[in-house]
Formats: sequence, structure tokens, C-alpha cells
Amino acid sequence: MKELQKEFYPKKSKIYIGLYIFFIFGAAMGDWKVLNMALGALPKVISVGAIGLAVAYIFWSGNFRNFKILFNFSLMYSSIIVGIILCSTFIWILDLQTIGYIMKGASKISYQFLNILVVLSAVYMFEENAAKYTFFGIAAANFVIILLGAATTGPAGAVRDLIANITSFGASDVIANSNFIRAIEIHDITFVMGVYVLYFLFFCPGEKYRYMYAAVALFLFFAGLKRIAFLSMIAAIMFAIFCSMLGPRGKTRVLILAALFIVGFCYFYIVIIQKGIFTEFCQEHEIELNGREKIYDYISNFYTVSPSYKGKGYEFCVYLLKSMKGTKDMVVNINAVHNDILKMYVELGFWGFFCWIMGYYVYQTYWFNTRCGEKTAVCFMAINVYMLVTYMTDNTMFYYWSSMVIRMIPMSFFFAPVKDFPLRETDPFKMNRVERRIYKKRKRDEIYERNPRMKVQED
Repeated sequence: MKELQKEFYPKKSKIYIGLYIFFIFGAAMGDWKVLNMALGALPKVISVGAIGLAVAYIFWSGNFRNFKILFNFSLMYSSIIVGIILCSTFIWILDLQTIGYIMKGASKISYQFLNILVVLSAVYMFEENAAKYTFFGIAAANFVIILLGAATTGPAGAVRDLIANITSFGASDVIANSNFIRAIEIHDITFVMGVYVLYFLFFCPGEKYRYMYAAVALFLFFAGLKRIAFLSMIAAIMFAIFCSMLGPRGKTRVLILAALFIVGFCYFYIVIIQKGIFTEFCQEHEIELNGREKIYDYISNFYTVSPSYKGKGYEFCVYLLKSMKGTKDMVVNINAVHNDILKMYVELGFWGFFCWIMGYYVYQTYWFNTRCGEKTAVCFMAINVYMLVTYMTDNTMFYYWSSMVIRMIPMSFFFAPVKDFPLRETDPFKMNRVERRIYKKRKRDEIYERNPRMKVQED
């Protein structure tokens, strides 16, 4: 009998992969409207199983591989959330808010730390495959939700309504007259499928079935069609194609300019909303906002575009819209602002908003470019070009799956191309920062492959 040794490694283990996909599937099923109305966000707790899997593997194997780079990612992602909490806490203290109010507001954003832990756990276990396996779980839940919706109308009716929705480009009357379309209109998952179309088309090197996965993501994207997401996908695809034609220096320059442009654009966007120019433009061109213009006009009474505006603290807008329900001030029966850029300005204030937008786009882009290379930075920015357009008229910034995927995909992409990255210098002292990081990682990989921490004996 010949004794074979092979490393017990999560991304090679069908048990770990299957359990992870199951946890993501179970959590994503919580977006089914029937469960969502009954349980709210509770099913998303199932995704914590991914953290449990990672912890179990750490204790089982003692494998601390990639801990340093994952720790750096965690600091970068967490710093944005910590900044929002600190800024809001400062505002709440100045406004003499109660401890209960402060704790409630802080808890609303703190769940993002759980989201980050799930991302880190997935990338720790599966590295470049983390985003793909997450897609499997979310897509499986989406298909089940579609089948459950079709059960109420029958297959023929479901297909007819689906075609009508796509051909009418999500017309309001088609959605209003179809129970099936309303049942499968899963906002968060639909937006995520647009991100995955980008990922599989441009940032999934070496994946054999990438175009098939992209087709599946595109189908699910159209099944829950969101018109703003369609427009944002076109913008992101154009950005990705343009960057693909540039060299390393060209990519870096475009990334810097794009990040600074977004900062200026967001400030300009706040100005035109506050002055009513945005809603006036939409009305003149018959762009349907579904009551959003009423919310924007109402909230404009509570902020000013000025360096002296200090903000109201995180979740103020939601609290405001909920408090006017059933009163004479009620303008529309919606609890969300449907405009994340406006929401962040109103809640963080002029300087808080400026620090947040600089951190979110400029700092993170610089971080990816200098630590992970310009290709990973392009991946990050392309996704955020897509998301930026949705931020303008929706609440996607802190959606659970959206925020998870936009963090996970650049990390997965970072791990994928490292093995094939050509090093121009052989002397580590002459390498730039990115090349030196790749060189060190490659050396660690070689040592690890010669001396794996955990082995399984097979006869």
C-alpha cells in the first residue's frame, strides 16, 4: 500500500465548501419576502456559521497563513465603520441625546463588523474562491425564491410576467399587476447580481466557467430588475474596459482622478438636491422617482449645505421618517431615504461627510493600489462605480449582501493573480512595495507547501 499525504485545506474540502454555501444560502433565504416580513433580518445570523467554520479550522489545523494580510484588510474596512460611529457619537453628545438613543444608533451600524468577520472568514478559508462560493449560496436562494413565487402563479404565468417585466424595463404598472414580480423583487440580492456580472466578466482570472456564472448572474439580475442598477452596470463596465486598455501607471492615474471626481460629484449632488434642482430635472424629463422627490424635499428642511452644519447622527433620517408616520407631516409611506449620499450628509454633517467620503473612496483606493496592486484597485473602483449610481437613489450602502460582496470580491481577486504576477526584479531590495509583498507571500507559499501544518493519511 502506498501512503499518500495531502493537506487538509478548506478550499479543497467538499465538507467545508458545502457547509459554507449552505450557511450563505440559509441567510439569503431570509430575503424572501414571506420570511422577511415574519423574521426581519434574523435569518442573516445564519451566515455567522462561516465564522464558526473558520474558527474550527484554526483550532483543528493551527494554520495562521495569510493572517497578517487579512488583519490589514480588517483594519482598513473597520476604520470606515469606526469613523461613522465616532462622528455620530460626537454629534449625539453635542445634542445631549440619551444613552439609549446613542446605543440604538451605534448598534444599527455595528452589525457591519459582523459582516466584515464573515468576509474575512470566507477569504481565510477559500482565498480566491470565497466570492465564487458566496455567489453559489446567494444565487441558489434566489432561484428558490423565484420557484416559490412561481408556485403562486404557475410556470406559464411566471414566465409571461417575467418577460413582460424585462421587455417593459421594469415598468411600474407591470410590477403592480404581477404578484410574481413583486415576490421576486429582492432588492439587495438583485443589486449583488450586478456586482457578480462585473466580477465574472473582468475580475475572475483562471475561472473555467466564468462566463456561465456571469450568464446566471445576469439572468437573476434581470429577474429582479432594478432600472438604476442597469444604468450603473453600464457605467461600471465602461470603466473596467477603459482601465483594461491602460498600463500600470495609467491605471493608477485614472484611479486617483476617479476617486477625487467622486468626492466632488457627491458634494455637487448634495447641493442640487438641497436646492431642488434634482427633482425639478427629473420631473421635466418625466423620470419616475416613486415618491423619492417628496422625501428629499422634506428632509431639506433639516440640513444646510455649509461648513457650519454639524449633522444629526447616524440613523436620524430613518428615525425622522418613522416619527412622522400617521401625522399631518407624513409625505410618503416610506421609512427609508432612498438616497445614501444624502443620508450620509444629513447624518454626518459637512465635515463628517467630507471625512467619510475621502476615507471611503480616496483612502481605500490608495490602500488597494499601494498594498495590492493597481489591478485589484481597479476591481475595487469598478465595483464602487456600479454601487455609487445605486447610492444616488437607493439604500444599498449598508445592505447586508451588497456590503459583504463589495468587500469580498477585491480580496478574492487579490489572492487569485498573485501566483502569476511577473516580478520585474529578482532582488527584494530593488522591488517596489507591491512586488515585495508578492515576493514574500510567494516564499511563504513555497515553505508552507513543503511543510504543511495539517496532513491527512490515506491508504
